[in-house]
Amino acid sequence: MTDLQLAWKNLWRNKRRTMITSASVFFAVLFALVMRSFQLGAYDRLFRNVIESYTGYMQLQHKDYIDDPVLDNGFVLDSGLAAGIQTDPNVTSVLPRLESFALLLPEAVHRV
Repeated sequence: MTDLQLAWKNLWRNKRRTMITSASVFFAVLFALVMRSFQLGAYDRLFRNVIESYTGYMQLQHKDYIDDPVLDNGFVLDSGLAAGIQTDPNVTSVLPRLESFALLLPEAVHRV
């Protein structure tokens, strides 16, 4: 008798134990797959929400802006550069943005 035949016979000596064990392994794998798919879907949605609502998939900036992020290191988007970017078939739109701190006007400050 081979080892495989002996193992098969040994499994079915106690049918109830074999069924409980195989059912628990089956449901554990099923629940792990479902939870992993929820996790990956949530990550994908999170990345898309952040990318689509903030800067987009690509951001152009002045070469000195990374070292010193001030408005003086910004640049004006001219129509030639925007048209060149727009020729890429993967680009759906080009949007110039200015991101900076919000300034509070002196008359809006509540004085005590």
